[in-house]
Amino acid sequence: MVRVTSILICVALLTFAGASRAATSVDDLKREVEKLRKDLAQKQEGKGAPIGKVDEAVSGKYGPNAPVKTKNGKLQIGGLVQVWYQSVQNDHKGLFIPAANNNLDNTDIAYLGNGTVGATLPESNETHDNDTFRIRRTELRFTLDIHENVLAHVMLDPTRESNVTYLPLPTFPSHNARFMNPVANPTFGSAIRPQLLQDAYINYHDVVPHHDFTIGQFKPPSGEEAWRNSGQLEFVERAMVTGINNVRDIGAMVHGTWLPTNPDNPMTGRVQYWFGVFNGPDGTVLTDPEINEGGNRSDDNDAKDFAWRIAVRPVWNPDKWYGRLELGYHRTDGYRGESSGIDRDTPLNAINEPQTAINRQGAWVWFRPGAEVKGWWLRGEWGSGHDRYSFHQQPVNALATGNGSNDYDYLQQLNPTPVTASGWYFGTGYKMSETIFAEHLKAGNAFERALHNMEFAFRYEAYQNIATEDLVLSDRHTDLFKTQAYTAGLNYYLKGHDIKLQANYIWVDEPQSREARGIREMKNNVFVVAFQVMF
Repeated sequence: MVRVTSILICVALLTFAGASRAATSVDDLKREVEKLRKDLAQKQEGKGAPIGKVDEAVSGKYGPNAPVKTKNGKLQIGGLVQVWYQSVQNDHKGLFIPAANNNLDNTDIAYLGNGTVGATLPESNETHDNDTFRIRRTELRFTLDIHENVLAHVMLDPTRESNVTYLPLPTFPSHNARFMNPVANPTFGSAIRPQLLQDAYINYHDVVPHHDFTIGQFKPPSGEEAWRNSGQLEFVERAMVTGINNVRDIGAMVHGTWLPTNPDNPMTGRVQYWFGVFNGPDGTVLTDPEINEGGNRSDDNDAKDFAWRIAVRPVWNPDKWYGRLELGYHRTDGYRGESSGIDRDTPLNAINEPQTAINRQGAWVWFRPGAEVKGWWLRGEWGSGHDRYSFHQQPVNALATGNGSNDYDYLQQLNPTPVTASGWYFGTGYKMSETIFAEHLKAGNAFERALHNMEFAFRYEAYQNIATEDLVLSDRHTDLFKTQAYTAGLNYYLKGHDIKLQANYIWVDEPQSREARGIREMKNNVFVVAFQVMF
């Protein structure tokens, strides 16, 4: 019995020893395989390592199909490129012409042409009516989601470099500058201030329910068209009345939204509101903001602008005939200027201008019916602005003033009061790719497929954009006259707004007051073809 037990114990010990050796062999094998993998990886890294400073410098750059990487967060890069060709009627005479009884006197005239007091020359249009190619916009956007509650956004536009030759479309003519006569100096007062930095803000979101907060430089709360992305406009340019709100300013804003139209995106509310405090942009309601925009600069007075906006969507169902409807209103209140008691003829950053209460307001309606009439859209907007009359000096032939110099002296209204300018627009269009005929056109012949990509649009607009001195109180009051414009547009979409071709013809109708003011109807209708790529 003892012998049998001894044999069993020996067998068990041998079995255990074999298993241990087997386990040890497997572990050793795993270690050897892991070592081989590490050695192979090191060899591969050695083969791909940069050689020399040049290779080392370019090794971290991104190339085709390479992912964009950031140290933290998620970076999104976008942009917009717009190239125009615009052809303007070649009317070599400008808006203003001499008139026998236009009430010009020694202190008010814009230019004394031949040294004779009271002799005026007609305004030239030679620099404004040239057909030209144009790089209209080159926006570069960078959005960084660095935290689940924090993002930063920067947008640059290199086309905003200083350039005195590109002027607004005739719907916002260059003679808004007071009483300027381009015969004396064709570019006086029209130089673009270089503002390459457009947007630069930080947004704080998803912490306070239904609200987000923004601080930095961006567009203050304003109307519907002014706030829309420039690449998503149905026409090549914004309407005159909405263009005055197409400004950027530095401040802080809170945004609230309720009753989302899209459950997956709670920020698309049927009821939304914006409230903000800002420095107050430069310029006035008679200034094209893309020429005279304040942008990234310090405030020119101690007061701040308070701006707010509200938008409601009472109906929102694209499958019903009543479709989608949005109504809105916006207003800004603040102050401009800051008197210091210093000679007002030498203003510095508007400090020596009388302090003036200003306001800008507007209302809009946006409607897209659905069902059988889908593809049709209508927009309308009204706006008004009360603002100080920006300080603007007038070039006057110095020989006529008797100082014996060939230089130019400068004159202006002695004590102008603020002005209130207003206007409105209505636009409508029909986008074939969203109609009930879309599928049939898409599957049809070449002409039908081309028609599928088209959109037909029309807009009427009017705005008080022409200023002249009052006939009675020329140094105190300013009279405003209305310009009207009719735009017929054709849009061709290759990939939505990302790739599109736009063609607009604009009929421009200026006011006529030849007897009293010497204002004439210019031949300045314009045809614009715009090529766009957005990403």
